Parts: sequence; structure tokens; C-alpha cells
Amino acid sequence: MHLNPYVFNMINVNQPEKVFNLFFYVTLGVITEVGGVAHMVVGTDEQKIKFLQDHVETDFPNAIKTELPDQFTLLDKGKTYKGIDFVTYRDFTHQGYALMIFEKLDMLFSDPDPLLVVITPVRDGKIFIEGREDLKQTVAPFPKFIKVDKQKEWYSGYIDEKGFHFDQLINDDFFDAIRILYNAKHNVSAMKLMMISIDTMAFLEYGDVPGNFKRWLQQYADLGKMNITTEELWEFRNSILHMTNLDSRKVVANSVERLMFYDAVKDYAQQNDEGKYFKFKDLLDCVALAISKWADTYNQQKEKFEIFLKRYDRIISDKRMTYVHYQ
Repeated sequence: MHLNPYVFNMINVNQPEKVFNLFFYVTLGVITEVGGVAHMVVGTDEQKIKFLQDHVETDFPNAIKTELPDQFTLLDKGKTYKGIDFVTYRDFTHQGYALMIFEKLDMLFSDPDPLLVVITPVRDGKIFIEGREDLKQTVAPFPKFIKVDKQKEWYSGYIDEKGFHFDQLINDDFFDAIRILYNAKHNVSAMKLMMISIDTMAFLEYGDVPGNFKRWLQQYADLGKMNITTEELWEFRNSILHMTNLDSRKVVANSVERLMFYDAVKDYAQQNDEGKYFKFKDLLDCVALAISKWADTYNQQKEKFEIFLKRYDRIISDKRMTYVHYQ
């Protein structure tokens, strides 16, 4: 549980004092940057803290930012990144070292006087406050020798200075295998993986709820260009995944058109007495565009990342499977 803003309260003098609103910026659980705004305030410590809390929203866009000290690093596949995961930082705050990550923020340490600060997290671009926590004080110097070498989470390889590479993650975990099978002409197996991929993306977006497959397609995919409907593709999905045929119960009952797919350069007639035809490559392109549209919503709605990460933590893939090697 995140209890914020953090309050580091070391003095209690009723005179003008420089106090600070501090921010640390968390992206996908990793802190890579901090910021701050200074104020001159008169009053008791509680009044100064109240002043800082009341100015969090207005100080947030005006904060002077800087990177973390060099001793905070994360190790991923032999490559070192500057940063610290949020959980480790919480451990440090409970030992009295809340200000460690702010050592490069010059405004804080320009004079030797004790500091009164309010520390507020910013998660995925937005202030995140759930409560207040008075942190433990320490009289010991900051432990300069500490270096946090911790294996980064699965998503660390998809984050750089440009942001989170959502498209690369989906490609690595889903489309890469589909592409291999498709290029090898294993079209039925590739199609099964395609249906499973849509299932997974619908789960990531809406959770394990009825109708999420069709809902995801309706929201992000333009199946109309292929002259098929979400209901038809859902029945196609049911039959090809469960029975490896094209005859779902609703198709057999003639309540939904049968879908059939082909792989060829030339376009064939879209319909005959058996049902509707669609080109596999057209569906690949359609779903790829839908994923791009879906990914854009995470740039526009940063709060969706928390739910996405929680659900994706339970997703397994070829890259993250655990293997047992027998002699």
C-alpha cells in the first residue's frame, strides 16, 4: 500500500524557513527521476506541512527535475540502468533514508540545516496520493556505499527514454510465434494462436468477463472491411480452438454464417453456399492495426497501466517460461 505524501519532519521552529515539495516519478514500478519546488513559509511544522500538502497539485507541473544518484542501479540481462524499484525505495524510507534518491537535487542540500519536506509519488505521469505517513528519522549519514543491483521486472526490457514499447511486447509474446507458423505455411496452427492472442488481449483490457473477445474487436478492430462480424469470428474461434473445425453449434444451427479462411496472393470470392471466406493476411493486418489503436489508449489513459501490469504479471510466454533441465 502506498501511503503518501511522505513527511520527513526534523525541526519545529516558528520562523521563516525554506521547505520543499518533493516528487519522485514512477514508471511501471521503477523510479528514474525526482523533482522539487522550494517555498519560504512561516509557522509551526504542522502548518508548513499543511502548506506543502495544499500546494502539491500546483507545484507538480513546476518541479525542477533531476536524475537519481549513481549508486541506484538496476541490472537486466547484464546491462545496467540508473533507477530504483519502488518497493526497494520503500524499504529505504522505513530505515530513515527517504532523501537518498534526492541527493542530486541541488536546492535541497545547498545549506546544512535540517530539512522539512513533503514527498509525493507521481505514477505514470499523475500524482498518486492515498494517505500520509510520518517517516522514521535517522541521525546517520546517507549510506553512500549502497548500490541497488536488482534484476528488473519482465517489462524492464521494453522501457527506455522514449517510454514503454507496448508494440514490441505484444510482438515478442504473441505475433512472433504467429509469424513463424504463418511463414512456414502452418496456417491452422497460426490461426489458433491468432484467436488465443485476441482472447488474451481482451482479458488484459476487460478482465475475465463474458463477451470480452467480441467487445475488444468491436472497440478496436474494423472487421467490416473484411465483410465479417464479431459474432461470426467468435463462432469461428470457438470451433477452431475446441474442435479444429469450422462448425460451431450456432453455425450448425444456421444462426451464424460459417467463416472459412485462405492464404493466397489472389483474392477469392467472399461467399458461397458453405459460408464466407476471408484472407488470413487481411485478418493479421486488421488485428495489428487494432493493437496499435489499443496501445494508444495507454498513452492517453495512464491509469490503465496499473491494471495492465497486474494482469500481465500472470501471463506466461516463451520468453518467460521456467524450464526444468533433466540430465
